[in-house]
Amino acid sequence: MSGSLAAAGRRVAADWLATEGESWSFAAKTMLSAFAALWIAFRLGFDSPSTAMISVFLVAFPRSGAVLEKSVYRILGTLVGSVMALGLAGVFDGQPVLMLISMALWVGVCASGATQYRDSRSYAFVLSGYTACIIGLPALNHPLAIFNLAVTRVSEISLGILCCALVNDFILPKSQTELVVRTVRSRYHGFALLCRQALAQRLDKSTLEATQLRFAADIAALEAGRAAAFFEAGNLRARSNQLHAFNATFMAALTTFHTLHRQMERLRADAASPLLGLLYPLFALAAEALEREDGPARTALEAGETLEKLEAMRPALAQGLEEARERLLAMPHDETQRIEFDTASELLQRFVDEMVSFTAVYHGLKQRHPRQVEALAYSPRTPAAIVLASGARAALTLLTLSLAWYWLAWPSALGAVLLATIFCGLASSSPRPTLMVKQILIGFAVGTPLAYVCAFWMVNQAEGFAQLALAMAPFLALGCYLKSLPKTAGIGTGIILMIAQGVEPQNLMRFDVTGFFNDSIARLLGLGLAALFFVLVLPEHTMGSRRHIAAALWREARSTCRAALPHLRQRFGNRIRDLLNQLSAAPGPRDDPARQATVSQAITLLEMGLAIVDLRELADGAPSAVRQALLEAVAALDRYFAAPDEAALRQALAALRAGGPPIRERQAAAWPDEFARLKRMLATLHLIHTSLLDALPDTGENHAA
Repeated sequence: MSGSLAAAGRRVAADWLATEGESWSFAAKTMLSAFAALWIAFRLGFDSPSTAMISVFLVAFPRSGAVLEKSVYRILGTLVGSVMALGLAGVFDGQPVLMLISMALWVGVCASGATQYRDSRSYAFVLSGYTACIIGLPALNHPLAIFNLAVTRVSEISLGILCCALVNDFILPKSQTELVVRTVRSRYHGFALLCRQALAQRLDKSTLEATQLRFAADIAALEAGRAAAFFEAGNLRARSNQLHAFNATFMAALTTFHTLHRQMERLRADAASPLLGLLYPLFALAAEALEREDGPARTALEAGETLEKLEAMRPALAQGLEEARERLLAMPHDETQRIEFDTASELLQRFVDEMVSFTAVYHGLKQRHPRQVEALAYSPRTPAAIVLASGARAALTLLTLSLAWYWLAWPSALGAVLLATIFCGLASSSPRPTLMVKQILIGFAVGTPLAYVCAFWMVNQAEGFAQLALAMAPFLALGCYLKSLPKTAGIGTGIILMIAQGVEPQNLMRFDVTGFFNDSIARLLGLGLAALFFVLVLPEHTMGSRRHIAAALWREARSTCRAALPHLRQRFGNRIRDLLNQLSAAPGPRDDPARQATVSQAITLLEMGLAIVDLRELADGAPSAVRQALLEAVAALDRYFAAPDEAALRQALAALRAGGPPIRERQAAAWPDEFARLKRMLATLHLIHTSLLDALPDTGENHAA
């Protein structure tokens, strides 16, 4: 009996540690790091020990890799911002208005950079902007003090980062690598299940489009996890290129799979067509190769068995397709059915080839010397209009508020200026900037009375560092716990910052009630103004704007007609997936018709763009008449993407149809290898032609204009 109770107790404890315990473990480690940094700052006699403590709270994450990654970029941003503050002070000595204007321009540039690069580099850009303000604004009328301010801030931030990194690396470390491994396994297994459902004719269009959005978010999440795990000790750093290849081969297989599924949907629309009976057994053959006894492979080791089955199946598939084509030619059929069959067979073979590559890369993650696959890193980018708008908004926020502070003579107003500037920059790369600022504002509002109780009821009674830590710990623990939960992370961050700034531990403590309320009002006002600027200044130019994403999709599609071919396929695929990820993360109902139309448009343009890249590659080395016809078709598509109206659409369709006769004429006397290449050209032309005939509901109003 006692043994069963002990086992049950262990299970409950393990379950708690895996769920709620992780949040409290994060809170405990974060507070240990913060108080260690505060104590050392006291001992070293820093001017503002609370800055070291705040640095810990800002870089704290449950996973040690994320802590190290953010720490590196925080140090880098702080150094760049400090140098910029010193440079501006030297150039505009004694000219405060010019200093404020130049600082606003610098903050605008940094906010634009943060919006453009929506990964860890974004944080470095934000830090570069607001560090210059934190150092430069207090020294506006005292330029000789700016060097001491810069050195002190760099020292305090470095101390906080060092303490946080050491505690997270040595005390109950949580590795980012574990999370990346789970993500990779889940991605492969989920995609194999999806392919099996589709090849067995059990997948509808709406489910597939929703899955595309989910996979777009997964691709970005895996890249973010890989970047964080790079800073950890372990073998994942050496596997970085393989993870790039995993993402790249996955995107290639996913796109071909979606195109194949849409081709199957078109075939199913004609129930009387003989193509279904010819192709379905071959789809089942491909689906069977993805199966093991207990379902699709989960681990990289199990993927080796799947890889062997896929490679063994390829000759049988090629032979089956050839026999099916001969049976089609032997029965009554029209030219359209033959081209439809060739297109479907080309897509099926390409899908199997790409699944082989994807599975090989996944299996290679378990091998000591895996096969190297050249792949571009997934890199997020934001539409230029949103990037420029973010910079303009941040610059206008700082310029307006700093000029008001300079002439108002309200000392606490500096806090409002700094907070508004900081969170305008931080929120610029968020898909929900207003919600982010509102959460921080709620945290500050909740934290204000807590900070008052902590400072004037408890800390003022403390004697020595131990009692100071005990007085602050309950309030900080609440904030750290809320920060560990995704839905309340902003509120928790606001509570932590408010308590740390409101109490402001120093070697010589000061308890000024009037100053506390003045500063608290200024902080709340600054956050409110930051949210207001997002509402009033270019509100449509924020991350995830459907209108800007729709226009960017057409521009990216046009790039496939004119950009240089090397790596164009991967660059284009990365960009479209990134735009889908931005759309997925944006606020708004998931069943919004306009949103769904943009998703459908993105997937169609993705298929067409990759087919155009194929067409351009096939045109190289083709006979002159064939090459000329293909290039004219690409030029017509370029004009259509530039101005997607009915006239341009008709011209593109006509150019695609005109490309067929020269290819068929050449096929009559072609050798087998050339015949296969020409057949692929016809299938690609047909694929683009049918994609153009599909509904493209959203043509990007502004882009068309």
